[in-house]
Amino acid sequence: MDLQNKVVVITGGCQGFGKALAKAFVKSNSKVIISSNVKLSLSVAASELNIDSFLSDVTKPEELSVLGEYAVKKYGHIDIWINNAGIQIAPSPVENVDVQKLRRLFDINFFGYYYGCQTAISIMKGQNTGLIININSTAGLDGKSGLSAYSSSKFAIKGLTESIRKELAETNVKIYGVYPGGMQTDIYKEKYPSDISEYMLVDDVANKVITNLKSDIPEHDQIIKRPSK
Repeated sequence: MDLQNKVVVITGGCQGFGKALAKAFVKSNSKVIISSNVKLSLSVAASELNIDSFLSDVTKPEELSVLGEYAVKKYGHIDIWINNAGIQIAPSPVENVDVQKLRRLFDINFFGYYYGCQTAISIMKGQNTGLIININSTAGLDGKSGLSAYSSSKFAIKGLTESIRKELAETNVKIYGVYPGGMQTDIYKEKYPSDISEYMLVDDVANKVITNLKSDIPEHDQIIKRPSK
């Protein structure tokens, strides 16, 4: 795929991996719109990267719909929609997981993606083209001790991605899944892993995503694991 002048929407795009993706798309001369519900961070990131931004909360489907409408009104269409906004909670045995934190995690990590897919598909079916990318995690491929909440939300995204792929099989709209291993981001702010310095750099992972998109036969499910020691 030639990414030049492609219109790209990225949720959770003001920091971490979302910001790294935005930067990588900018280097490919794409037209990038980042969204977040954190006004100051969004403004700073947009100014730093010299890109467009839109304030929205992924847990509110009506706000994502307005984001989609904004992009179409300004740019005429959306080529790529990236569901990326996500959170993590501190590792804990399943019986000790705080229910309120669990609900908040699923509101963002799963429902935010579901609403984003609904918005993107409604637009892309109308324009008869488009690509949705769901940023997942290797935690969505294998269950992990102490991460029952996070891993469950990522397994849910995997099921969502695969189901939508089958629904869209007869259309020109596509959906990819990206499954990175651990990255050095603030998603772990409740409790940083002791070996986080060994995790992947977000820019390196973002560049791998771009390389895959530009390839002649891109992987529809891209697994990006940490290098072995």
